Amino acid sequence: MAISKREMEEIINIAVKRAIEAGAAQASASAKDAFKATERRLYALPIMFKKLKTDAENLEEMRAVGLKKRSKDIARFNRTGIRIDPEDLVAAIEQNLEATIAQTQHEIDTMRIAMETFKHDPYYATVTGKYIDRYDDEDIAGDLGCSSTQVWKQRTRIVKDISVLLYGVSAI
Repeated sequence: MAISKREMEEIINIAVKRAIEAGAAQASASAKDAFKATERRLYALPIMFKKLKTDAENLEEMRAVGLKKRSKDIARFNRTGIRIDPEDLVAAIEQNLEATIAQTQHEIDTMRIAMETFKHDPYYATVTGKYIDRYDDEDIAGDLGCSSTQVWKQRTRIVKDISVLLYGVSAI
């Protein structure tokens, strides 16, 4: 049984329509994922500041007094069963800690730059209050003299914009 030209066009139109709908659904999911990822990164900032400080102190201590005899890092770098020269071991652990510090600092800098874009927004405190200071919406609303619904709406708007800065078009 042969398909007429009209039936073929109808099949193509249905396929195109479904592809467009699937693309729209995927874009919507990507935007939600970017928003959620941005929130996770914002919530993590205060913890990253503490981690950066602790790692820097550990690196400084290691450089000053050497490795602790029972360091977890020694076990991690010695798992292969191959004997490693103590100087090479210390150098590897130091390099690993420096990389961790650099990675954490990069994340903090990236988030700081993205957030600074909105520091003059009258509702910027909705973001810092929620994610950095860990206040609830009612406290933030009281400080700003608005409703908690307004706090939520404005914070959502700013976080969406920050997610676009961080993830580009996939956050739209």
